Amino acid sequence: MVNYCLINFLLISFGSNAGHGVCSFSYDYSATMECLATPKRAQYGGGMIGFNQRTNGSTLSSELGVSNDGLHNTILSLRTIKLEKGNLYTFSAWVQISNGSESETVAVAFKASNGELVHGGETMAKQGCWSLLKGGIVAGFTGVVEILLMSKAMEIRVVNVSLWPFTAKEWRSHQDKSIDKVRKKKVSFKVTYANGTAADGALILILQTKSGFPFGCGMNHYIVTDEAYRQWLASRFKVTSFTNEMKWYSTEKTRGVENYTVADAMVNFAEQNGISIRGHNVFWDNRVMQPKWVKDLPPAELMKAATRRLNSVVSRYAGRLIGWDVMNENLHFRFFEDKLGENASSMFYSMAYHLDPSTTLFMNEYNTIENSKDHTATACKYKEELEKILSFPGNASLKAAIGLEGHFRDPKPNIAYMRSALDILGTMGLPIWLTEVDVGGGPDQAHNLEDILREGYSHPAVEGIIIFGGPIAAGFKCLTLANYDFEPTPVGEVVDKLINEWKSGRRQVRTDSRGMSAILLFHGDYRVEVSHPLLNSSMSINFKVTKETENITVLLQFDA
Repeated sequence: MVNYCLINFLLISFGSNAGHGVCSFSYDYSATMECLATPKRAQYGGGMIGFNQRTNGSTLSSELGVSNDGLHNTILSLRTIKLEKGNLYTFSAWVQISNGSESETVAVAFKASNGELVHGGETMAKQGCWSLLKGGIVAGFTGVVEILLMSKAMEIRVVNVSLWPFTAKEWRSHQDKSIDKVRKKKVSFKVTYANGTAADGALILILQTKSGFPFGCGMNHYIVTDEAYRQWLASRFKVTSFTNEMKWYSTEKTRGVENYTVADAMVNFAEQNGISIRGHNVFWDNRVMQPKWVKDLPPAELMKAATRRLNSVVSRYAGRLIGWDVMNENLHFRFFEDKLGENASSMFYSMAYHLDPSTTLFMNEYNTIENSKDHTATACKYKEELEKILSFPGNASLKAAIGLEGHFRDPKPNIAYMRSALDILGTMGLPIWLTEVDVGGGPDQAHNLEDILREGYSHPAVEGIIIFGGPIAAGFKCLTLANYDFEPTPVGEVVDKLINEWKSGRRQVRTDSRGMSAILLFHGDYRVEVSHPLLNSSMSINFKVTKETENITVLLQFDA
């Protein structure tokens, strides 16, 4: 019979705070969105452009080739460069405006020889200070492009411009290094005998029992009745959002008649299987997506109905969800603002916060990371809207988070642009989640999905990812992860591969002559068993690896 005794078990953190250090990481693609009196230096020394690296002064748009197209008062030509197909290019510049309004959008675009424009990013520039413009492009062809700055401002000043190329291999290498830095921690083990001497050759078996990163999948009403679907989802994912079943048009189709039967059953299934839930959503700012009886209510009646809706759904699931999309897509749409005033979204966040103060409240939006051509919901505009919500009286203390849907439809996702948008939003210091990731069909669907998921997972500001896909048997036709027999499709194989790649699984190490061993482990929950070939005893412990601790040392001692 094998006996075990845990004599001593310590988790020691060497952070600045007693017992629990704060993990501070730096990311090479850092950004500041403050308007500065003095611009910072160009990234990578300017890279391919090496343009206008002055310490004093700047280039006026009048010093470069300038034109207008009827939409932009100023189109400034920076440089003509050659792109190589498949390479990723990061762009940055410091800009300000003059001779016009106090602030105006300045965008970067890449113009091909056939006249096609690829938008690469934008910022809100001001007079008298410097704003960082970040963006990028993934080259879909080899050829010459003209780099343009475009604005409605009458004049643009620009300084410290940079364009830096990365091969796909270099980009992946950087992602992998970032994953090692922000998703893992070094764990050291020290094993001793009962007399305190080092246990040389002790075998340490390490099993990760739960991932520390929420990587999940949307689910729909089929989960209530389809046992195969239930097993498929529960065996893979520990976080979810419901595709439609919590939305207002699902729970109150007729005014005053609420029906939470399906939503309740789905919540119960998730809880029984240890699956966390992001609530989606309290309100949707699109008129088309309101219950039919809501669309034409006069303002006073709408306010009454909306208040009842918010109180009902938030109170019903208080304490059972990890987050709520309080207002969905309020950059693209403004149904409630048009009816109830400019502060409608801010007001609903305040109400939700006071009903359920411990739950994270998301602003959820599309095309912020996935479509550089959509100027309605750029990272800068998203940041501005969320800051407006947080500045509303009573909202300063709410637990806010950034929800980015991620409905990618271009044949080749602009991963460089995606990174720049994440960088910009990362400056807010709030958790970022990719909340509804899916990818358009085509021969590269699986490859594109992998690129997107790797980019999100490797970014330090991203704290969760949910895919809006699933089995064809459950009606998931856009992003189908499994066929009718619940066998993985090529897209599903990518997801399964990443689930396995982003966890430590089963590992084993042996201690050296000092009784020491160290290993890099993904964040998460672990069970460890320690044994020694010379002893008829073993021990087992459970512990967590989190991003909050700088270093972890586990001290273990045999009882004999």
